[in-house]
Amino acid sequence: MVILSVVATVLFLASTLFFSVLSAIAAVVDRSGKFYLWVGRTWSQSGLLFYGIRLKVIGTEHIRKGRNYVYAANHASYMDIPVLLAGIPDNLRLTLRSSLTRIPIWGWALLIGPFLVLDRSNPKKAANTVRIAVERIKAGASVLFFPEGTRTPNGTMQAFKRGAFHLAVDAGAPVIPVAITGTYQILPRHKWLPRWGGHVTMRIGEAIEIRPIPAEQSRAEEIRVMMETEEWVRGMLS
Repeated sequence: MVILSVVATVLFLASTLFFSVLSAIAAVVDRSGKFYLWVGRTWSQSGLLFYGIRLKVIGTEHIRKGRNYVYAANHASYMDIPVLLAGIPDNLRLTLRSSLTRIPIWGWALLIGPFLVLDRSNPKKAANTVRIAVERIKAGASVLFFPEGTRTPNGTMQAFKRGAFHLAVDAGAPVIPVAITGTYQILPRHKWLPRWGGHVTMRIGEAIEIRPIPAEQSRAEEIRVMMETEEWVRGMLS
């Protein structure tokens, strides 16, 4: 199994280099983001194939054509990123931590692409990312957040933070809860070599609608949606 993991990692790194260059080109020639997303999905599907990961997606009927959403997923592993890109059939924009942009080539492609880079250490930059995310939603895209803020250290989902739900209320976009199981076993936070093989299940919950409320009640609405979403995700993980 270790040999298979090493071979898969070599192939995955080589494909990441190729698709990073291609995504940088996509970001320049197609400002709609569709080509960039196609490249990201193809990279994701290749990675799952290299590592022998079988992905099962449940609940895609909750995603309606013509609607834009804020997706809120638990974060167990770096493997969540290719799983989400491969499994969610929507015009998706991921929100990724700023430290990933320091990875040579791949990170540079993130910087110039339509995905969102979130710097939690800088409140002004974080607020600007939320503003851009609202613009992306109004332009016809859906946005995905990891409301825990970081990967779980032990496989147990952590409490959600409010940022994603502030965005949802601001944009008036329904929130779709997403629960991923199996990625922690493949690549936990304290490991660098993914395990070859394994089953991953992604469950997509029902959309949680944003209620029309006065501006002074927006915080209460954010907390309501956050708590309901967290309850949904925990329920789908159990």
